Amino acid sequence: MPTGPLQTGHLQTGHLPPEARARESSMLLGIGFDLCIFFPYIIVSVWGGSLTMLAETVRGGLLLALEVVVFILLRRIQRGQMSEYEFGSGKVEQFANLLVGAAMALGAVWLASKALGRLLAPAAEVAAHPAMGMAVSAALAAVNVVVNALAAVSLWRAGRDGTSMIMIGQIKSRFAKVFASVVVLLAIVVAAIDEGQVASVYADLGGTAFVVLVMLAVAVSLWRASLPDLLDRSLGEERQAAINRVLVAHFEAYDALLAVRSRQSGKAIHVHIELGLDPDLPLVRADALSRSIAAAIEAEMPGAEVVVIPRCRA
Repeated sequence: MPTGPLQTGHLQTGHLPPEARARESSMLLGIGFDLCIFFPYIIVSVWGGSLTMLAETVRGGLLLALEVVVFILLRRIQRGQMSEYEFGSGKVEQFANLLVGAAMALGAVWLASKALGRLLAPAAEVAAHPAMGMAVSAALAAVNVVVNALAAVSLWRAGRDGTSMIMIGQIKSRFAKVFASVVVLLAIVVAAIDEGQVASVYADLGGTAFVVLVMLAVAVSLWRASLPDLLDRSLGEERQAAINRVLVAHFEAYDALLAVRSRQSGKAIHVHIELGLDPDLPLVRADALSRSIAAAIEAEMPGAEVVVIPRCRA
């Protein structure tokens, strides 16, 4: 999800447009909600003995860390503080995605091993649970559903214009969290109804298995989204042929083709061309030629960033 510099210069907080303020406020609200629910989750998951709650705590903590990184990135972009990154700041976010994805996969493996251990000795695990452990876990899980729903609505209202890739990603992530939290709530409620029995353990394990699968799915999606942005690729033959067609069409206008460099970073395409020109060619004509070639390539590849540099031949 590449994110280019939205503004140049440094904007003061008071000068931010209303839509930018709304984006930051909605994200900050979601982070605040998550923080308020995260610490009780830690306590209840340890005290109550619910493995599903423990799994949700691990997953929620990792996603919370990613939310904070993305929020800081959004603030810097909206204040023009990322303009020093010539080809965009998307790699910062995607590197965070890669790290969180790795942590998510490791967490899923750890939780799966815990679930397997509990499956092999269900009676001992049931005996270790506090009497009201599942009931308190169910109540807190219900609060989490409401919190996620409120945060999702707030994010959707602030980012429904579709102009911020960061907001689009956060909206999708939050609605996915709403769905996951509902499934987790159902699993814990079933376990709480039959608390103290072996069936309660299996219901808890079912909820844990769901969270583990969600964590693995999130990890894979984060890797798939981040790796293309972190690893630049060569353009395909069709796009390279398009560049060559434009250069051939303008062949009579320049003396030499000094360099052609192109790459794809995620969905962003970058083309850098250096032309050798007659030193007697007027500057206006050299500039017009550069603009013409750049415009022709951009017409072949909409959204591409094309830089054409004219150089005088000795």
